[in-house]
Order: sequence, then C-alpha cells, then structure tokens
Amino acid sequence: MKFDLQLHKYLVMMILFFSCANHKENNLSLSPLFSDGMVLQRDAVAPIWGTINPKKKVEIQTSWGSHGVAKADNSGRWTIEIPTIDDFGPHTITVHSGYDTIRVNDVLLGEVWLAAGQSNMEMDFDYCCNTTDNSYEEISNANFPNLRMFNVKKHLSYKPADRLDGSWEKAVGSNISLFSAVGYFFAKSLHQELNTPIGIIHASWGGSRLESWTSHDVLNELSAYENELKGINEHQKQNVKARDWFSRYPEVRIPSGDFDMFLGEYLREKAPGIDYLGYFLDDWRVLDTVGINLINDVEEKAKWEALPYANRLEKSLGIDNFKGAVLFRNYFQNDDFDDEIFIRLGPGEDMPWGLWEYDIYVNSKKIGSSLMTIEKDDYQFLKTSKEFKVDNELLNLGKNSIIIRVFGHARIGDMSLVSGDKGALTLGEKWEYSLLGEEFFQIDDYKYPYVSLFSYKGQNIDLSKVPEKTIMSHQTIGTLFNGMLNPIIPYGIKGIVWYQGETNIENGGPEFDNYATLMPLMIADLRNRWGMDFPFYYAQIAPYFNYNGMSPYFRDIQRKLLKMPGTGMVVTLDIGENYDIHPSNKHDVGDRFARLALNKSYEKDIISSGPLVKSAKLINGKIKVEFDYVASGLVLENNNRIEFEVAARDKEFYPASAFNNYTYLNISFEIEGVPKYLRYAFSDTSKAILFNSEGLPASSFEIKIK
Repeated sequence: MKFDLQLHKYLVMMILFFSCANHKENNLSLSPLFSDGMVLQRDAVAPIWGTINPKKKVEIQTSWGSHGVAKADNSGRWTIEIPTIDDFGPHTITVHSGYDTIRVNDVLLGEVWLAAGQSNMEMDFDYCCNTTDNSYEEISNANFPNLRMFNVKKHLSYKPADRLDGSWEKAVGSNISLFSAVGYFFAKSLHQELNTPIGIIHASWGGSRLESWTSHDVLNELSAYENELKGINEHQKQNVKARDWFSRYPEVRIPSGDFDMFLGEYLREKAPGIDYLGYFLDDWRVLDTVGINLINDVEEKAKWEALPYANRLEKSLGIDNFKGAVLFRNYFQNDDFDDEIFIRLGPGEDMPWGLWEYDIYVNSKKIGSSLMTIEKDDYQFLKTSKEFKVDNELLNLGKNSIIIRVFGHARIGDMSLVSGDKGALTLGEKWEYSLLGEEFFQIDDYKYPYVSLFSYKGQNIDLSKVPEKTIMSHQTIGTLFNGMLNPIIPYGIKGIVWYQGETNIENGGPEFDNYATLMPLMIADLRNRWGMDFPFYYAQIAPYFNYNGMSPYFRDIQRKLLKMPGTGMVVTLDIGENYDIHPSNKHDVGDRFARLALNKSYEKDIISSGPLVKSAKLINGKIKVEFDYVASGLVLENNNRIEFEVAARDKEFYPASAFNNYTYLNISFEIEGVPKYLRYAFSDTSKAILFNSEGLPASSFEIKIK
C-alpha cells in the first residue's frame, strides 16, 4: 500500500514535470496588436496571428461566439481568421495551445483605421515648437475610453519584418499627449458621429519619403530606383558593420539638426511667435559636460594626439567631413599680467555649411561660447569672427593652455591670440586634439533628429579602422514599409488616412514624375497585400516658405491622384503657417479626413471636399471655371490677394481677376494672345481665397483652357 502511494506521487510529479516542460516549449505568443484594450474591425473577418513552436495546433475562442483553429507552419507562424460582429463589447479573446493560454481583455469591436505618413501625421499634443492647437483643453477634456490608438514604435529594416512594438491606449486625459493629433481628431469625429468604438493604428516618421514606405516589389517595377535597389544588399552589409562599430560606444542624443538651428535663428526675426530655437537650446546645454574631465585635466588616461595639419582634423585623419565633438589644445606664454589678451575666433573661409559650435577655455576656465552659455537672442548659426577677452585672473605667469571644444564640423576655425600692447601672440608650434565622439545615425529607439554622438571618451581611436558610415534611415528605400507597415499587415482595417509628401518635394522637380507614378502603385500594393480595396484618403501639403517654389506643382500632382478609385484628398491651403512646416491646426485636418470617411466610406449625406476644378472654357472673352463639390455655392474671399493667374502658350503667367457667380467663376484677364492656361494658388505660401458654402477650401490647380 505504501509502495503504491509512493508510485502514485511519483507519477503525479512526473506528469506535472512534463506538463511544465511542454508548457515552456510551446512558446505561444501574439503580435502586440492583439493585446488588452485592442479594437478589432467590426462586421468583418479579422486575422489574428502570432508564433509558437512549429506544427503546433492553436485555437481561438471569443466571447462573442467565434471560434477558429490553425496549425503553425515550419517557422512557427500561425494565423486564424475570426468573424466579428456589430456588438462593440467589451469582449475577450482566448488563445490556447496545449498548456499555454493567452487571454486578451477589454476587446472592442468597432472601426479601425491606419494613420500613417511623416511629421504632420506624427505631430502629437506636445510636439516641438508649435504645439497642436488647444492642446491643454483637449487633454483636459479628453474622455473617450472607446477611442483608442496604437502607436507603432519606429523601426527600420532592410527586409520585411515581423517585429512590432507598441500598445493600445485609451483617449482619456493625458493619455492623448502622444497621440497623433490628426489621427485623434479624425477618430474623435468618427466616434461622435458613428457612436461606435474607433481604433487608430498610427505609424509615421517625420522627414520620411514615399520611397521608404513602399515595398521593394513595387520599386522594382520602376527604372528610377534600379541603382538604389542594386546596391541595397551591399548597403545592408556596410550598415551592419557601421552599427556594430558605433554600438560599442556610449550614446548621447543630439538635441537638434543643423537646419533646426539655422531655422531657429531665421524665425527669431521672421516669425517671432514661433520659439523654435528655444525648444532645443536647453537640451544642447546639457551637453556642456561633454569632455569636461579632459578640459579640467583630471582624466587619468587623457589621450591627446598631434594635429599635423593646423585647423583641419579631417586632413590629419585622412577622412572627409568628420562631424562630432573634439577638443583642440595649444599653449601660449604670458610674461606680463598687465597685458590685455584677446582670443579671436571665426569659421574661416572654407568652413562647410552646417553645425559648428565652440567653447573656448583658458587654463580650464570657459571664456567664450557660441551656444552653450549665451542668451537665446544672441545665437548665430552662420558664424562670424568674434573676440573674447581673457580675464587676467585666469592667466598664469609663463605657460597657459587654450582648449577649443567643437561640436559639429571638427575644425578649429580661424583663430588668433592678440595682446593689446604686443599684437599677435605666438601659440605652440603644433595643436593637439582629442576625439570626444562621432556623429552617427541612431542605432535603435529613434528620437528626432535621429542622430547621436557616440562617445569615444578621449580614447586613442584609429579612425582608419572605422567602417564606412553607411546609414540605414527613414530615407532608405523600403525601410519603413519593411519595419513599420509589414508587421501590421493584414490586421483588419477599414482604410488608411495618409499625410506625407513634404520630403518628396526636396527630391523632385516641377513634374514630380517619380511621386506621380509611385503613389498609385504604392496604394495598389497595400490594397493587394491586405486583400481588400480599402479607401485611401490623403492630405495635400500645406503652404510653407521653404519649398523653393516647388510646392504648387506638387500639390497639383496630389490633386491629380484623385483619379485613382477609392481616394480622397484633404486640402490645407487655409490652415498653413508660412514659417512652420508643422501647422498647429490639426483639428481641421482630422475633421476633413472624417468628412471624407463619413461620406465615402459610411455613406453619410455630407459634402466631403472643397471645390475641385472641373473645367475652364473661354467664353465671350472671359474664362468660365466650373467645379465639383460647390455645395450650396462658391465663396470667394478676395481680400486683395491675387491667387488666379492666366497664361498664353508661352506659360508666362499674369494676374487675373475672379468674379463669383456662385455655381461657377468668371475670370477676366489682360494678356497678349489667347489664354491657354489658368492656375490658382500657385506659390509656396498661397492662401485659400476660394471655398464652398461648407467652408471647405478649393485645391490649388493648373488647368488648360478649352
């Protein structure tokens, strides 16, 4: 009897042991999209996927009665399609395999949209220097627990990836601070109009170009990208080597890019209401400690190298355009404390455009700075020669050290030492340098401006061994499709809202052939991968001063994309800000996206667009212009602004006057020859003067006159 009892205990222990072993071996997991608080597309068939050991059976049971079974493939991936209903819940989803069980709680069934693009989609309620309008009020009043957003963490990949990081957050209070503002206002309008849960999957990256969001399969169809694609494998190999090198060293994030600093100074006078520089300046001052031990001469293993070629670290290192943080050191003799000594420092004639910030130390005491310790209103991005007085109390009798710490281009600049009585003073024959760090694109956990200083801490770094600094970035073709869109596919969505294009203006010309060809192919590719012809609504770029006259041509290309079925366009001509590429008004953008969706996707009887030009005809010496989406009539706000222009065959455009007949416009003109072309709002900083009765602005356009 005692033996039987012991045998029974032994068998129970063995069963528990093997059960635990099997439990550990199954490794059941779900994509982070399928987590507590998620929103699934209602009245649809929703794919749910994850991983487990190869060939293992997986079952799903939902609280609304749907059930599904699948077996993992050889790589351990599995997908189960689950029918959903129109009961928004909350529900639960239980995923089961062997002894592994995952329960997903607080699941809502509603309408799911993907919001994607670049910085104007990314802009949240605490974004840089021109925060979204009414941020405080929106955050204080946000109480929409059935409106939820999943922010896809930034991820770059050369190949289509499965990795995905993020979580579902409810639109309640401060939770919305990091929501895409456009996505939030879009979802809020839908939520209030449809009275159903809304889920937004948000995937955007400021400064990204369309080519980065497009799959290599699509890019392979176009000869324009042949060379980039041919080099992508070598590009990947070089980037892996570069990332391996820089990942050895501590990382300090750079607070802002070169152009940010330039723009901050520029806007100080042009647009004083936008404190662009102030947003970054305090973060830069945190870097004032970089290299301080070497400057104070307390570093036990201080490494200084001779600088054979005065003023040019790149020439000494045999590399081009080294950027980072460097100390330059030299010495001078002082024989008389009564002399006044000045240090003059300027960029020199051959300083390249870009960041060059310096701090000057005499005997380890700072006597001058271009950035770290100056007042904001005194900042100057494009440097001129300046003179700094050396306080006599800092000087030694005899040998004195001078150290220049540089951030950005690693050059001393044009430097001289002068005495009030003796003129130019002689420095030591050779300068020395010590590398503090080098700039490189961030390795992971990307934060604007996506560049970091990788700290060498004054070590002897043989830069000849540094691999080629090949960067994988949000500009590299396919990287954002692979890293941020592919992991979402084929999550059940109703459609996509898209705000992107500003970066492509920099890479195109008046015709923007690549963008005009690529955008429809990208949309078609996404629809094909999702297996559905979902709606694709996009925002036309807003006016901004720094597009070099290219933005109206680009806006017109965007207008012409409406020929593609299932598309719609939000016009932003009335809400742009000349000196900020990120207009604060995001509620109108979101609301206009919602109008498109409510009308075109949910069949609500509302006007979804501002006027879109339909035809221009020369009749009795005037041009009759007709539009779609006039609603109850056209509204012309002239305000003495000339936005209409007419040209003959030579396309030399001259101002024209518009007269409102409410259902159409009459354009009068004074030009030589027969008018052949009419255009409206055709400059970088054009402002809308034409609306429909719903208050929606007309798109800019150029059209042939019949």
